[in-house]
Amino acid sequence: MGDGMRQGAARQALTAGAVVTGLTLGATGNYGDADRSPSAIVPPSRAFGIWGPIYAGSLAYAAYQAMPRRRADHVLGRLALPAALGYLGAGLWSRAQGTRAFLPLVGVTWASAMAAYALTGRDTPEERKWAEATEGPFGGGTGSWAPTGRSGSTGSTGEAERPGTPDAAGDGSRGDRGRRGGWRWAVREPLAGFAGWLTLASAISVLDGTVDGPAAADPQRRWAVPALAVTGAVATAVTAVGPRSISYPATLVWGLAGTAVQQRRHTATAVTAGALAAVVAGVAALRNRRRGTR
Repeated sequence: MGDGMRQGAARQALTAGAVVTGLTLGATGNYGDADRSPSAIVPPSRAFGIWGPIYAGSLAYAAYQAMPRRRADHVLGRLALPAALGYLGAGLWSRAQGTRAFLPLVGVTWASAMAAYALTGRDTPEERKWAEATEGPFGGGTGSWAPTGRSGSTGSTGEAERPGTPDAAGDGSRGDRGRRGGWRWAVREPLAGFAGWLTLASAISVLDGTVDGPAAADPQRRWAVPALAVTGAVATAVTAVGPRSISYPATLVWGLAGTAVQQRRHTATAVTAGALAAVVAGVAALRNRRRGTR
Protein backbone atom coordinates (compact mmCIF):
# COMPACT_ATOMS: atom_id res chain seq x y z
CA MET A 1 0.00 0.00 0.00
CA GLY A 2 1.42 3.37 -1.04
CA ASP A 3 1.71 6.43 1.19
CA GLY A 4 -1.37 8.00 -0.38
CA MET A 5 -3.48 4.96 0.28
CA ARG A 6 -2.21 4.70 3.87
CA GLN A 7 -3.10 8.35 4.45
CA GLY A 8 -6.52 7.71 2.96
CA ALA A 9 -7.06 4.70 5.22
CA ALA A 10 -6.01 6.74 8.26
CA ARG A 11 -8.40 9.53 7.27
CA GLN A 12 -11.22 7.04 6.88
CA ALA A 13 -10.57 5.46 10.26
CA LEU A 14 -10.32 8.79 12.07
CA THR A 15 -13.50 10.10 10.42
CA ALA A 16 -15.48 6.97 11.25
CA GLY A 17 -14.16 7.09 14.83
CA ALA A 18 -15.13 10.74 15.21
CA VAL A 19 -18.66 10.11 13.92
CA VAL A 20 -19.24 7.09 16.18
CA THR A 21 -17.69 8.82 19.20
CA GLY A 22 -19.73 11.96 18.68
CA LEU A 23 -22.96 10.01 18.29
CA THR A 24 -22.20 7.93 21.38
CA LEU A 25 -21.44 11.01 23.49
CA GLY A 26 -24.59 12.68 22.19
CA ALA A 27 -26.79 9.68 22.92
CA THR A 28 -25.53 9.51 26.51
CA GLY A 29 -25.64 13.25 27.22
CA ASN A 30 -28.12 14.88 29.58
CA TYR A 31 -29.96 17.60 27.65
CA GLY A 32 -32.88 17.96 30.04
CA ASP A 33 -36.58 17.83 29.28
CA ALA A 34 -37.52 20.13 26.40
CA ASP A 35 -41.14 20.22 27.54
CA ARG A 36 -40.03 21.79 30.86
CA SER A 37 -37.32 24.00 29.41
CA PRO A 38 -37.57 27.77 29.98
CA SER A 39 -36.31 28.29 26.42
CA ALA A 40 -38.65 30.40 24.32
CA ILE A 41 -37.84 28.68 21.02
CA VAL A 42 -37.23 25.02 21.88
CA PRO A 43 -39.54 22.46 20.18
CA PRO A 44 -41.25 19.72 22.25
CA SER A 45 -39.33 16.67 23.43
CA ARG A 46 -40.96 14.42 20.83
CA ALA A 47 -39.51 16.58 18.05
CA PHE A 48 -36.06 15.39 19.07
CA GLY A 49 -36.99 11.98 17.68
CA ILE A 50 -35.51 13.38 14.46
CA TRP A 51 -32.17 12.24 15.88
CA GLY A 52 -33.16 8.67 14.97
CA PRO A 53 -32.93 9.25 11.19
CA ILE A 54 -29.94 11.56 11.71
CA TYR A 55 -28.08 8.84 13.64
CA ALA A 56 -28.90 6.21 11.00
CA GLY A 57 -27.77 8.46 8.16
CA SER A 58 -24.61 9.46 10.01
CA LEU A 59 -23.63 5.83 10.51
CA ALA A 60 -24.29 5.21 6.80
CA TYR A 61 -21.93 8.10 6.01
CA ALA A 62 -19.26 6.70 8.33
CA ALA A 63 -19.50 3.28 6.67
CA TYR A 64 -19.59 4.64 3.11
CA GLN A 65 -16.55 6.87 3.45
CA ALA A 66 -14.64 3.99 5.08
CA MET A 67 -14.90 1.73 2.02
CA PRO A 68 -11.50 0.85 0.52
CA ARG A 69 -12.54 2.20 -2.87
CA ARG A 70 -13.22 5.61 -1.25
CA ARG A 71 -9.65 6.17 -0.03
CA ALA A 72 -8.77 8.29 -3.06
CA ASP A 73 -12.02 10.28 -3.09
CA HIS A 74 -10.82 13.88 -2.92
CA VAL A 75 -14.20 15.35 -1.97
CA LEU A 76 -14.61 12.96 0.96
CA GLY A 77 -11.08 13.89 1.96
CA ARG A 78 -11.89 17.60 1.99
CA LEU A 79 -15.03 17.29 4.07
CA ALA A 80 -13.61 14.73 6.53
CA LEU A 81 -12.16 17.27 8.99
CA PRO A 82 -15.22 19.55 9.28
CA ALA A 83 -17.50 16.52 9.52
CA ALA A 84 -15.38 15.03 12.30
CA LEU A 85 -15.31 18.32 14.21
CA GLY A 86 -19.06 18.70 13.81
CA TYR A 87 -19.86 15.27 15.20
CA LEU A 88 -17.38 15.50 18.06
CA GLY A 89 -18.64 18.98 18.96
CA ALA A 90 -22.25 17.82 18.97
CA GLY A 91 -21.28 14.96 21.25
CA LEU A 92 -19.62 17.33 23.72
CA TRP A 93 -22.50 19.82 23.57
CA SER A 94 -24.37 18.83 26.73
CA ARG A 95 -21.17 18.33 28.72
CA ALA A 96 -20.03 21.89 28.08
CA GLN A 97 -23.25 23.59 29.21
CA GLY A 98 -22.65 26.12 31.96
CA THR A 99 -18.97 26.52 31.10
CA ARG A 100 -17.10 29.28 29.29
CA ALA A 101 -16.39 26.85 26.48
CA PHE A 102 -20.07 26.30 25.70
CA LEU A 103 -20.80 29.11 23.23
CA PRO A 104 -17.46 28.76 21.37
CA LEU A 105 -18.14 25.03 21.11
CA VAL A 106 -21.60 25.68 19.70
CA GLY A 107 -20.13 28.05 17.12
CA VAL A 108 -17.36 25.69 16.02
CA THR A 109 -19.74 22.72 15.89
CA TRP A 110 -22.32 24.48 13.76
CA ALA A 111 -19.73 26.04 11.43
CA SER A 112 -18.03 22.66 10.97
CA ALA A 113 -21.29 20.85 10.21
CA MET A 114 -22.28 23.54 7.71
CA ALA A 115 -18.87 23.42 6.03
CA ALA A 116 -19.07 19.65 5.63
CA TYR A 117 -22.55 19.95 4.10
CA ALA A 118 -21.42 22.74 1.77
CA LEU A 119 -18.48 20.67 0.54
CA THR A 120 -20.82 17.89 -0.61
CA GLY A 121 -21.79 20.21 -3.45
CA ARG A 122 -18.36 21.51 -4.36
CA ASP A 123 -17.07 18.69 -6.56
CA THR A 124 -15.46 19.55 -9.88
CA PRO A 125 -16.63 18.09 -13.23
CA GLU A 126 -13.59 15.80 -13.20
CA GLU A 127 -14.49 14.53 -9.74
CA ARG A 128 -18.06 13.92 -10.83
CA LYS A 129 -16.86 11.70 -13.64
CA TRP A 130 -14.42 9.97 -11.32
CA ALA A 131 -17.30 9.31 -8.90
CA GLU A 132 -19.30 7.72 -11.72
CA ALA A 133 -16.44 5.45 -12.68
CA THR A 134 -15.74 4.29 -9.12
CA GLU A 135 -19.24 4.24 -7.62
CA GLY A 136 -19.54 1.46 -5.08
CA PRO A 137 -22.42 -0.80 -4.05
CA PHE A 138 -24.56 2.15 -2.94
CA GLY A 139 -24.81 3.27 -6.56
CA GLY A 140 -24.53 1.90 -10.04
CA GLY A 141 -21.75 3.64 -11.92
CA THR A 142 -20.72 1.99 -15.16
CA GLY A 143 -18.20 4.43 -16.53
CA SER A 144 -14.67 3.42 -17.47
CA TRP A 145 -11.46 5.36 -17.63
CA ALA A 146 -8.62 5.62 -20.08
CA PRO A 147 -5.19 6.01 -18.48
CA THR A 148 -3.21 9.20 -18.90
CA GLY A 149 0.52 8.85 -18.80
CA ARG A 150 0.59 5.35 -17.24
CA SER A 151 -0.57 2.02 -18.42
CA GLY A 152 -3.55 0.60 -16.57
CA SER A 153 -5.24 2.08 -13.53
CA THR A 154 -2.52 1.32 -11.02
CA GLY A 155 1.00 2.60 -10.68
CA SER A 156 4.16 0.71 -10.00
CA THR A 157 3.48 0.78 -6.26
CA GLY A 158 0.13 -0.95 -6.71
CA GLU A 159 -1.66 2.20 -5.57
CA ALA A 160 -4.78 3.13 -7.48
CA GLU A 161 -4.05 6.15 -9.62
CA ARG A 162 -6.61 8.88 -9.95
CA PRO A 163 -7.41 9.01 -13.65
CA GLY A 164 -7.43 12.22 -15.57
CA THR A 165 -9.74 11.79 -18.54
CA PRO A 166 -12.79 9.56 -19.00
CA ASP A 167 -12.99 7.55 -22.17
CA ALA A 168 -16.74 7.95 -22.36
CA ALA A 169 -18.27 10.90 -24.11
CA GLY A 170 -20.62 13.22 -22.28
CA ASP A 171 -20.61 15.99 -19.72
CA GLY A 172 -20.43 13.79 -16.65
CA SER A 173 -23.97 14.59 -15.50
CA ARG A 174 -24.65 10.91 -14.81
CA GLY A 175 -21.83 11.07 -12.31
CA ASP A 176 -23.16 14.17 -10.55
CA ARG A 177 -22.76 13.40 -6.86
CA GLY A 178 -26.13 14.93 -6.04
CA ARG A 179 -28.03 12.60 -8.38
CA ARG A 180 -26.24 9.37 -7.69
CA GLY A 181 -27.91 7.28 -5.03
CA GLY A 182 -24.70 6.37 -3.26
CA TRP A 183 -23.32 9.84 -2.79
CA ARG A 184 -26.65 11.48 -2.10
CA TRP A 185 -28.08 9.11 0.48
CA ALA A 186 -24.85 8.08 2.17
CA VAL A 187 -23.09 11.45 2.26
CA ARG A 188 -25.05 14.54 1.26
CA GLU A 189 -28.40 13.82 2.90
CA PRO A 190 -26.96 12.61 6.24
CA LEU A 191 -24.67 15.65 6.52
CA ALA A 192 -27.50 17.92 5.37
CA GLY A 193 -29.88 16.63 8.04
CA PHE A 194 -27.19 16.91 10.69
CA ALA A 195 -26.39 20.50 9.69
CA GLY A 196 -30.07 21.40 9.49
CA TRP A 197 -30.91 20.28 13.00
CA LEU A 198 -27.79 21.95 14.39
CA THR A 199 -28.91 25.23 12.79
CA LEU A 200 -31.94 25.35 15.07
CA ALA A 201 -30.15 23.75 18.02
CA SER A 202 -27.42 26.41 17.81
CA ALA A 203 -29.97 29.21 17.95
CA ILE A 204 -31.60 27.61 20.99
CA SER A 205 -28.25 27.14 22.70
CA VAL A 206 -27.03 30.68 21.97
CA LEU A 207 -30.25 32.15 23.36
CA ASP A 208 -30.07 29.91 26.41
CA GLY A 209 -26.38 30.66 26.91
CA THR A 210 -26.73 34.43 26.72
CA VAL A 211 -30.10 34.87 28.43
CA ASP A 212 -29.95 32.75 31.55
CA GLY A 213 -30.74 32.91 35.22
CA PRO A 214 -33.76 32.76 37.56
CA ALA A 215 -35.53 35.63 35.82
CA ALA A 216 -34.72 34.55 32.26
CA ALA A 217 -38.30 33.99 31.08
CA ASP A 218 -39.04 37.61 30.12
CA PRO A 219 -35.73 38.26 28.30
CA GLN A 220 -36.14 34.92 26.53
CA ARG A 221 -39.50 36.07 25.21
CA ARG A 222 -38.08 39.42 24.08
CA TRP A 223 -35.32 37.74 22.13
CA ALA A 224 -37.34 34.81 20.78
CA VAL A 225 -38.58 36.45 17.59
CA PRO A 226 -35.19 37.99 16.62
CA ALA A 227 -33.48 34.64 17.29
CA LEU A 228 -36.00 32.83 15.13
CA ALA A 229 -35.72 35.49 12.42
CA VAL A 230 -31.95 35.02 12.18
CA THR A 231 -32.33 31.25 12.18
CA GLY A 232 -34.98 31.40 9.47
CA ALA A 233 -32.91 33.77 7.33
CA VAL A 234 -29.90 31.45 7.52
CA ALA A 235 -32.04 28.38 6.79
CA THR A 236 -33.74 30.05 3.83
CA ALA A 237 -30.46 31.26 2.33
CA VAL A 238 -28.78 27.87 2.69
CA THR A 239 -31.81 26.11 1.23
CA ALA A 240 -31.83 28.52 -1.71
CA VAL A 241 -28.15 28.53 -2.65
CA GLY A 242 -26.52 25.57 -0.88
CA PRO A 243 -26.21 22.01 -2.15
CA ARG A 244 -29.64 20.76 -3.08
CA SER A 245 -31.04 18.30 -0.55
CA ILE A 246 -34.24 17.19 1.12
CA SER A 247 -32.84 16.69 4.59
CA TYR A 248 -31.56 20.19 5.36
CA PRO A 249 -34.88 22.02 4.86
CA ALA A 250 -36.89 19.07 6.19
CA THR A 251 -35.14 19.09 9.56
CA LEU A 252 -35.56 22.87 9.83
CA VAL A 253 -39.25 22.70 8.93
CA TRP A 254 -39.71 19.90 11.47
CA GLY A 255 -37.97 21.85 14.21
CA LEU A 256 -39.62 25.20 13.48
CA ALA A 257 -43.06 23.61 13.26
CA GLY A 258 -42.35 21.96 16.61
CA THR A 259 -41.38 25.32 18.07
CA ALA A 260 -44.64 26.83 16.79
CA VAL A 261 -46.61 24.04 18.52
CA GLN A 262 -44.61 24.19 21.73
CA GLN A 263 -44.87 27.98 21.97
CA ARG A 264 -48.49 28.23 20.79
CA ARG A 265 -49.50 30.23 23.88
CA HIS A 266 -47.06 32.94 22.86
CA THR A 267 -48.55 34.21 19.64
CA ALA A 268 -45.62 36.18 18.22
CA THR A 269 -43.16 33.34 18.71
CA ALA A 270 -45.52 30.67 17.40
CA VAL A 271 -46.55 32.68 14.33
CA THR A 272 -42.93 33.56 13.53
CA ALA A 273 -41.78 29.95 13.80
CA GLY A 274 -44.70 28.68 11.72
CA ALA A 275 -44.20 31.32 9.04
CA LEU A 276 -40.50 30.56 8.80
CA ALA A 277 -41.21 26.85 8.48
CA ALA A 278 -43.55 27.62 5.58
CA VAL A 279 -40.95 29.85 3.91
CA VAL A 280 -38.19 27.24 4.16
CA ALA A 281 -40.55 24.55 2.83
CA GLY A 282 -41.58 26.80 -0.06
CA VAL A 283 -38.02 27.67 -1.03
CA ALA A 284 -37.05 23.99 -0.87
CA ALA A 285 -39.99 23.01 -3.09
CA LEU A 286 -39.10 25.64 -5.69
CA ARG A 287 -35.42 24.75 -5.62
CA ASN A 288 -36.02 21.04 -6.05
CA ARG A 289 -38.39 21.54 -8.98
CA ARG A 290 -35.43 22.46 -11.15
CA ARG A 291 -33.83 19.72 -13.14
CA GLY A 292 -30.56 18.30 -11.92
CA THR A 293 -28.91 18.58 -8.54
CA ARG A 294 -26.00 20.67 -7.46
